[in-house]
Amino acid sequence: MVTIRQLLIFLLVTQLTSACPEKCFCNSKIVDCRSIALQSVPRDLDPDTETLFLDENSLIRIPPNAFKNLQNLSYFGLSSNHLLLQNYTFELLLKLRALDLSGNHLLELQADLFGNLPNLTWLNLANSNLKILHGGSLRPLAKLTYLDLSNNELTLLEETFKHSPQLDTLFLNDNQLKELPATIFDRLFLLEVLDLSNNEMSSLPPQFFRNQHKLTDLRLDHNRLKNLTATLFAHQRNVQYLTISRNSIASFSPQLFDNLTRLSKLDLSNNSLTHLPDNFLSSLGELQMLNLSDNFIGQLVVDIFRYNPKLAYLHLDSNNLSSLPVFEGLPQLEELTLSFNRLVGFPRGFADNLVMLKCLQVTDNLIRQWDTGVFRNIATVLLKNNPICLTEVESAPVQSTNIDCRKKHC
Repeated sequence: MVTIRQLLIFLLVTQLTSACPEKCFCNSKIVDCRSIALQSVPRDLDPDTETLFLDENSLIRIPPNAFKNLQNLSYFGLSSNHLLLQNYTFELLLKLRALDLSGNHLLELQADLFGNLPNLTWLNLANSNLKILHGGSLRPLAKLTYLDLSNNELTLLEETFKHSPQLDTLFLNDNQLKELPATIFDRLFLLEVLDLSNNEMSSLPPQFFRNQHKLTDLRLDHNRLKNLTATLFAHQRNVQYLTISRNSIASFSPQLFDNLTRLSKLDLSNNSLTHLPDNFLSSLGELQMLNLSDNFIGQLVVDIFRYNPKLAYLHLDSNNLSSLPVFEGLPQLEELTLSFNRLVGFPRGFADNLVMLKCLQVTDNLIRQWDTGVFRNIATVLLKNNPICLTEVESAPVQSTNIDCRKKHC
């Protein structure tokens, strides 16, 4: 005999699955049709659907009014298809807040493509073969806060972001950008994250970021930058993460980082630096990680880190250092890497101030002898590929101390 409970369960399951397209998974107000080789948009989708995944299929064109019944849709995933979108494709999706169009073949956006998406705040257009982005394309999206345009071949115009004043996160990395209009970001007062990495820019206009007072994360790595004007970061007091690695910077002004008083991570690795300006770190009292690896630095001044009491990770690998000073002002330093230099030894008292140092990595140098007293406060000293580790006579005592001739990385 069928109980009332069994009947209710049957009716509930029937209701949940009746509007679920074949091969899709439906749960409450979520419809998941990812990776099922769809060539057309499923019909009879539940009007109460709030989240719809059509990613990783073979969709090319979307017929008019295909989503007219989905007026409650909030998130829509259409990534990794072969879409060529027309105006009014997203007509009547007035509640849509997030749209993923990444991994398609959009080439150029129609002027009114987003004309009926007044509440969209999150838009992913990465890896979509976009060539040009007009300001009019984004005009209807006045509430947009997140925009990913990475991995395209974009040409950006002065008015591209003119109508996007709410943007706080913008990805422009991997676009082969050679230059940008000097005022392109002038209206983006709320920008917090900006990624310009993996492009081909050789210079940036002075005062380029003058209106981005809220920036916290700025990525300029993997470009062709040679010179950075002294005032480039003059208004970035809130930046916490700054990466300028893999460029061609040979020198910079001592005042370049003066206003970055909240900076926590600075990456200047893989450049052409031969020396470091005196006191260039004097304003960076919050700095916790500094990467200067893969440059041509030949010497460090004695008190270069005295203003950085919170520095925990310092990387100086692959430079031209043949000697080191006794470091001052690094009571929180936990990891110091100095591999692939020309070091022959350490000064007496080198680690006296490094009371928190857990790992000293000096592999691939020219060290022939050591003073165990220098390293008494350090948990691990890595010396692989140094002459000291190749001497059979020294092998026994080396292995019995905190010095390790086998391990290469902290």
